[in-house]
Amino acid sequence: MSKADEGYYKIVKLKTGETILCTMDADVKSISSTSYLLINEPVQVIPHKETRKGRHIVGESFLMRPWIGLSDSEEFTVSVDVVMTIGNIKSEVKRQYVDYLTQASHTRDAILRSEAVDDLFREMSNGELNIVDVDYDPVYEDDNNESEERK
Repeated sequence: MSKADEGYYKIVKLKTGETILCTMDADVKSISSTSYLLINEPVQVIPHKETRKGRHIVGESFLMRPWIGLSDSEEFTVSVDVVMTIGNIKSEVKRQYVDYLTQASHTRDAILRSEAVDDLFREMSNGELNIVDVDYDPVYEDDNNESEERK
């Protein structure tokens, strides 16, 4: 079960300008009584201006990405000194956030399964792993190389 299933959905605006969607274990009404916040499964929201017909901006969409993409942690401690404000997430944004987390989880699981298969093959072949491209067709490659040489 994901932390997102258990917590309060929040949007956090940092003084750095970053906007983060996350869950928290407690409904934070005021951050003045604490020095740190524990945020779960933070996702950075990146605004993307939508333009049409020249330079006229007609709207804005938002991209989501892991807040700290090089970490596999799901919980982070943030100093309240860097927090500008905290608010609740709109229901549509909450749905998109949960969908994003679900898709990211499935992708992570697939990568772990893939790595586990690689480890099994290494174990079975005395540490040597040969990657085979199942889509590789030597006849197709030869045909392509000949046609390129003719040009």
